[in-house]
Amino acid sequence: MTQMVWAILATLLFSLSTPFTKIFADEYPPLFLSALLYGGSVFGASVGIIPFLGLAPRTPREFLGGGGISRTARWALAGSILIGGVVAPVLLMVGLSGARASQGSLLMNAEGIFTVLIAGLLFRERLTGRLIAGTILGGAGCALLSWKGTGTAGLWALPFLGAALLWALDSNILRYLSSINPLVLTVWKGMGSSLLLLLLSVSLETLPRFSPEILAVLLTGAVGYGMSLVFFIRSIGLIGVSRTGAWFSFSPFLGALLSLLVLREPVPGIFPVSFGILMVAAVLLQENAPAPPSGKNTSR
Repeated sequence: MTQMVWAILATLLFSLSTPFTKIFADEYPPLFLSALLYGGSVFGASVGIIPFLGLAPRTPREFLGGGGISRTARWALAGSILIGGVVAPVLLMVGLSGARASQGSLLMNAEGIFTVLIAGLLFRERLTGRLIAGTILGGAGCALLSWKGTGTAGLWALPFLGAALLWALDSNILRYLSSINPLVLTVWKGMGSSLLLLLLSVSLETLPRFSPEILAVLLTGAVGYGMSLVFFIRSIGLIGVSRTGAWFSFSPFLGALLSLLVLREPVPGIFPVSFGILMVAAVLLQENAPAPPSGKNTSR
């Protein structure tokens, strides 16, 4: 049980970011908010230099990727920063600014579904019957959650589904970066994403004045993105990817529950049904899944 503490901490810390990100999304433009969250993740990831975690690069050579990064890896890193570090988080912020955090959090379960489909269709990974069943069930749960009583799908769901699709693609791209120290990769990706987002924000948005609340946004990124990732990586080293991923798959559900409690959002009638369906789908997607966890969390 002691070894599982790291996976539980990673799950809880990432889940905590959902209701607070919703609060900030109502106050700040999406590009600027995403830049702050990813900037904060760099500081949060620095907790990985603590010796007993065993993640700190031991030499400058390792910090640069172990003697150099191949051309393929450089392209993969650039694509990962653009897709998973810029476009996807902006879509998530746009979605949170116009929808309930609890529903949006549950819709992010679509990431696991898209990850499985991309891995099977584009990268030819074997799909078991359990994975296929989980994918179908998860798709049904997401569709049910986004459905309106008028008989039409809610447009509010599109940014969340778009973010989930791009993060799933990012998870598969990160397979080309497996030789790089995960902590190093997180720091460089966080820096690249936050810089690009900040440049775009300066060009396209009206920036808010500095306020103490901005420090709260940075803290949310540090805890919910950076520190969560470090504990996640530590857990992988102790109990493996599949068991760590099984714990982390519950973060959307915890995020939804925390949003209902913290933000006091109303519970729509369809929510408990969708919650149950997506919970079953998340469990089914764990066995022999094409390992989204390490990619998933190095992309956030």
